[in-house]
Amino acid sequence: MGRKYLLSLFVLAFPVLCRGDDLQTTELLEASRNGAILVAAHRGGYSNDKADQAPENTLANLAIAIRKGYDVYETDIQRTSDGVFVVVHDPTLDRETNATGKAKDLTLAELKALKKRYRDGSVSNESVATLEELLLAGRGKILFKPDLKPGIIDHFDDLARLVSKLGMTDQVFIRTVFKDTKKIQAYFESGTPKVEVMIKTRDLSELRHVITTFHPKAVHVDLVKDEPVSASTSEAIRFAVKSEVLVQTHIYKDTKQIEELAELGVRMLHTNYPEETLEYLVENDWR
Repeated sequence: MGRKYLLSLFVLAFPVLCRGDDLQTTELLEASRNGAILVAAHRGGYSNDKADQAPENTLANLAIAIRKGYDVYETDIQRTSDGVFVVVHDPTLDRETNATGKAKDLTLAELKALKKRYRDGSVSNESVATLEELLLAGRGKILFKPDLKPGIIDHFDDLARLVSKLGMTDQVFIRTVFKDTKKIQAYFESGTPKVEVMIKTRDLSELRHVITTFHPKAVHVDLVKDEPVSASTSEAIRFAVKSEVLVQTHIYKDTKQIEELAELGVRMLHTNYPEETLEYLVENDWR
């Protein structure tokens, strides 16, 4: 049997697997080992935010992502002045809300009084979500990939304890940069609950270190936008695949590159265009 025939059989069961009431990382990893490529929606997907009435990184946006069948909801974590993790992307609130300033300088109550903007600048009825609200709304329905914004690594213990308290250690990948590995290792050694981390790696040396240190289920391999996949990047991806670690990369609208990455073994695509990417994967038997 050829790859397309086998994947066609698998795809029949895949939507049921991914949209159950108790979705877990292990189920999607099993799906990827059977050939399916997972779609991670950047900020939940926002290209049709006004039509969907769902600004990026909101509870309404999460509901749309689940409805559209995305596998992973990528989001962004900042922290209020009174210590609550909230979902805000930019360094300031200017673009995302009807206010100015920084999330870290406001209390949760002050932040909750704001309204989120659509990408055209108009104001929606949606409020800024806390991380806990977002995770609970999607628990068992979609996986999460919260990205640590500057300074949040210093609160990693609190973040890990929140994920653990919610019983979602198998549904959340905490993504951060390679330079944070020493801090994360120190947290784990001092008693921080074990959670899944997805470290951004730039080469084989960093990748080896991450796999050896954390034994992760997934890892991120950086690509250079608008450039061919380099020999060193290909080597790193092959090493991770051989180590049975799921590989994520960023992708854009280059379908040739998607095919190249798929053939190398990449099984999670982080994209600004999740709807179009999912359609392409289905049409080309990668789902």
